[in-house]
Amino acid sequence: MDKIHAMQVFVRVAEMQSFTKAAESLGLPKGSLSRQIQALENSLGSRLLQRTTRRVQLTHDGQVYFERCRDVLATLE
Repeated sequence: MDKIHAMQVFVRVAEMQSFTKAAESLGLPKGSLSRQIQALENSLGSRLLQRTTRRVQLTHDGQVYFERCRDVLATLE
């Protein structure tokens, strides 16, 4: 798993609060995004997103990771 790409995907999903909207904006299949987030959560050993049928919300750990990801990605740009 490419951690930088996974971070970019996670940030986009978190910002849009939707796997569908994030997938459309990135030009990737929704299932691919879901699997990447799941793999990221597994590698970190923490749930980052609370998923419901209508909405995606950050967990506490997800909020902390989101802020760090934005900082890292901004530095890389």
